Amino acid sequence: MDPIRHLVLFFFYILFITKTNADVIVCKNLGAKIFLEPKDVVMVILSQKEGYHAAHADLTQKHIYEQASAMEKKSPKVVLSHKLDIKGSWMITPLLIYLSDQFPNAKWFFFCLENTVIQLAKLLIVLEKFDVSQNVWIGHALYDHEPTIIHHFAKNKKFKYPHVAAGFAMTFKLLKSLARQISADKEPKIDFSIDASYEFADFVLKSTNTRLTHVSKICIVSSSDCATYPRIFYQCNSPAVDKVFFAVKTCAKYHTDRIPVIKNTWTKYSINVGYFSDIADHNLREAYVVANTTEGHCAKTYGILQAASNLMKRYKFDWLVIADDDTIFSVARLLGLLTCYNPEHLIAIGERYGFRMWDSHHGYQYLTGGAGIVLSAPLVREIIKPGVCECPSATTPDDMYLFGFCLSRLGVELVHSSMFHQARPTDYAYAYLALQEPISFHKFWMLDPEAVYDEWFAEADSDLPKPPMHVEL
Repeated sequence: MDPIRHLVLFFFYILFITKTNADVIVCKNLGAKIFLEPKDVVMVILSQKEGYHAAHADLTQKHIYEQASAMEKKSPKVVLSHKLDIKGSWMITPLLIYLSDQFPNAKWFFFCLENTVIQLAKLLIVLEKFDVSQNVWIGHALYDHEPTIIHHFAKNKKFKYPHVAAGFAMTFKLLKSLARQISADKEPKIDFSIDASYEFADFVLKSTNTRLTHVSKICIVSSSDCATYPRIFYQCNSPAVDKVFFAVKTCAKYHTDRIPVIKNTWTKYSINVGYFSDIADHNLREAYVVANTTEGHCAKTYGILQAASNLMKRYKFDWLVIADDDTIFSVARLLGLLTCYNPEHLIAIGERYGFRMWDSHHGYQYLTGGAGIVLSAPLVREIIKPGVCECPSATTPDDMYLFGFCLSRLGVELVHSSMFHQARPTDYAYAYLALQEPISFHKFWMLDPEAVYDEWFAEADSDLPKPPMHVEL
């Protein structure tokens, strides 16, 4: 077993044992009989294959089994989506036909992430209050306060969609109806999948006219009344700033407005950072010059990968972080996150999007560039091997091709982290960010980016050393 995964398993096993004992006491003191049996519920954990995330999923499954045993009941069926090998399972819809066929006797399906804490007895009490013979789905409802780019600027006021990390449940009747819709190929076709929760809620509403019911006991912050709530991901070891190289992608027209912002915020610390531009002028004399493109940027990003690979070999860097010149980071949180992954493996981390993915047969997923993309050193070397990932054209979309289509062809499983954000803080529901410790936001449009950094990241980064380092090609 990977040593990092072993440590994560041990650490969270101690936490889960403590929590399970408390759940047993709560279960004995509930006072009312629970009529819904655990075996009537299928627990679907939307998990990831990478060892750190798989370890969390294994422990969540173990926790469910232990609680059922403490209740002296037959355990729910637990499905770890990463073990099914169904492409695009994170979008939920590709799982529905499988779940409908595999579990025809289930009454409820509960969907969650690998970091969702589930108080089984309390969840059963919540579920049995609803009529299982109806199209019902419940969760912690989110909604947009204004049209946002991540939801295709939809104008549905107070349209509710679930906080997936808190979990949501639907009756078998509803799930079966949705599976029939997909089988009949009546689902709407969309080019880009950006927020699976929102897009799934839209599909449910359009297919069955069923709206999400908000349930307060499906929580985003832990309390004694909660049936479920998300657990924060923590770093695994002490971070090493000298093992990470940050490559900032820019061009001459932004040397005077964007570059000063990031130099005043996240790149002011002692990090290994390089600025990759079309020229080195008096505003950015230290720029590494790479071929520029006005759109798509595949050739430019590929050039950055080639130059960065030389630097990583010379200075023995473990990780490459590629960022836009209008991306704001918490360097400290990013460094902490990377301690949970093995840099000797082929790893790509960021925010996952999908292109023309609706079921398990179409499209591909990719890491979106504006949120920031993290690559392990061996993966960088693999991408730039001759004949492996050369751009079809200079203006091919770089993130979609290099960090999506090409990685899929290489058999590299993307690692999604909800702490990376392609958009601005104002583009996300308040409750969605409430329990997060974000790593990045993107775009300087209609906001003060330095104020965003001060609000979200400055405190976390305050212990980082200064001033910045610079490495030579």
